[in-house]
Amino acid sequence: MKGYKRESVDVIICCYNQEQYISQAVESVIQQKVDADVRVLIADDCSTDNTLNIIKSYEKQSPFPFVYLPSSKNIGLSANYHRAFDNCFATYTAILEGDDWWSKDSHLAQHIQFLQNHKRYSMSYNRITVYLQDKGITEKHHWPFGNIDYVAISLKEQISLGNQIGNLSCCVFRTEMLHCLPKEFYALKYADWELGIMMAMKGPIAMLKDSTSTYRINQNGLWSRLAPAKKQASEIQSLERIQPLLPDYCVKYIDTFKKTLTSEAEFSIPMPRLYRLKRMLFHRRFGKK
Repeated sequence: MKGYKRESVDVIICCYNQEQYISQAVESVIQQKVDADVRVLIADDCSTDNTLNIIKSYEKQSPFPFVYLPSSKNIGLSANYHRAFDNCFATYTAILEGDDWWSKDSHLAQHIQFLQNHKRYSMSYNRITVYLQDKGITEKHHWPFGNIDYVAISLKEQISLGNQIGNLSCCVFRTEMLHCLPKEFYALKYADWELGIMMAMKGPIAMLKDSTSTYRINQNGLWSRLAPAKKQASEIQSLERIQPLLPDYCVKYIDTFKKTLTSEAEFSIPMPRLYRLKRMLFHRRFGKK
């Protein structure tokens, strides 16, 4: 890739008025232990608080160079990501939102290693740890697949089962795949679900077992403060917006998702074949159903 001589990753820190949290985010990036060339792209959307000055205070202690994307006015989340993606040239692109943090210094290393060893995958994301700020509680998403290190999520599953990613700060993409996104996609209001769907069109996406990132949730968040009915309406609108960019056969996946919303069924990632086989053999051996 442009300007790099070995394996490389561009880290996008996407932020706006997050002076309360940005130190923890930046520190978690510069503490990463990874055998790769790393750049940190600061996609600050014209913050009016002290966010940008706090970021700059970390430059001297960072082992990775900081690149600041110019911004003379607030352009919104989707446009901010668009310009950031356009400025990524490394083999991989990682995202960290300004109020989240990477909870292990191996975050980048584990994603790069996976994508190096699994060429057909368009992206990877890790199991999330959630920090409920208002309650001061940390919760880790359940992993029902035993010792399996990752699960493949297809386009069908990413649509019909609802958003399997949940947060952009846990994602690492093949940069060439991001550059293949159609210009019509950037005209949409999009987030992790929609971006995951577009990536799943290029190849399966992988959910990694090891939780290496933390998603901060507070009651004032744009999503968390919505009532359940409004969340469902927003999810349907997201699919309707992106549907013109999808193959025709995806209509049935969208219909499956809508039916799931109207029923009381819970979303669940289908068990991978290897895990089903192991469980079947275990149950046969010990007489369990």
